[in-house]
Amino acid sequence: MGSVCFLLTSVGRRVELVRHFLSYAEEHPGRLRVLGTEIDPHAPAAQLLGDHVRLVPRSDEAGYGSSLQQVCEVEGVDAVFPLIDPDVSALAGTDLPVGGLRDREVAAVVSDKWSTYEWLRGRGIPTVSTWLPGQRRHDSFPVFMKPRKGSGGEDAFQVRDPDEYAFFSRYITAPVAQELLPGPELTVDVVVGRDREVLALAQRERLAVRGGEVSRGRLVHADEVERVVRHVVTELRPGGPITVQGMYDRHGTFRVTEINARMGGGLPLAIAAGVPLARLLVESWAGERPREVRNSDLSIGLHMARFDDAFYWHP
Repeated sequence: MGSVCFLLTSVGRRVELVRHFLSYAEEHPGRLRVLGTEIDPHAPAAQLLGDHVRLVPRSDEAGYGSSLQQVCEVEGVDAVFPLIDPDVSALAGTDLPVGGLRDREVAAVVSDKWSTYEWLRGRGIPTVSTWLPGQRRHDSFPVFMKPRKGSGGEDAFQVRDPDEYAFFSRYITAPVAQELLPGPELTVDVVVGRDREVLALAQRERLAVRGGEVSRGRLVHADEVERVVRHVVTELRPGGPITVQGMYDRHGTFRVTEINARMGGGLPLAIAAGVPLARLLVESWAGERPREVRNSDLSIGLHMARFDDAFYWHP
């Protein structure tokens, strides 16, 4: 069996995810080396990685690409997996072994919510009604407004009347407005392998969100949602894990709202429910043929409730 080296970018607070990869590496000696990048050596997940964290510039700064290129060459990295949205655009179109979206144009589509909406509509994928506030008058409320290129729930607001609509159209940088759907809201983790094959698909209902990331959730399954998400994957053709977010409308139809070309923040719930993420990715990048995880393999109904923990150390 072959061995691989994975580089996780911007590990930040993703302690559960990093711990999962490190546990696999410890249980399977010689199969996996795990590295991470950070701009801050005091980030929580960096404490887990210790000597295996590499400090790099921010993804929007000069030298980011060359820094990652050097890490990949020195360490023999087989796949780079982005963990935050800004890294997706920075990595796409480079010569790095990106485990995600490799095409710069496609990465730009999923990094811009207006472009995502147009892309989904053009492929007949059900999505939420979306418009640019400066190009359309709207008189029916409430609606939802957020930045076209935002992430993590930053500057996302429910807008209740024309006065708020006018204010947030100015307050939010380059906003989009969307029909406010009743929900529930789902995030679907799709583990895609090196050869663009789907290795696992897990649907998570978002029961509570804090700072744009799920704090409480449960694993669910609906055939309709799986059909829609597989349509997205077929059209997008990622070469690594992605998440597809969506909500149900008042008629009970699932509509895609966002596509994130990275591992989702709530992915540990899918792992706990039976998705062996590290094993699937290691086997795929090692040139093996991992068996796709079926719905029957998952613990549907499993709940997750997150809380804060801490590391303590002397620098």
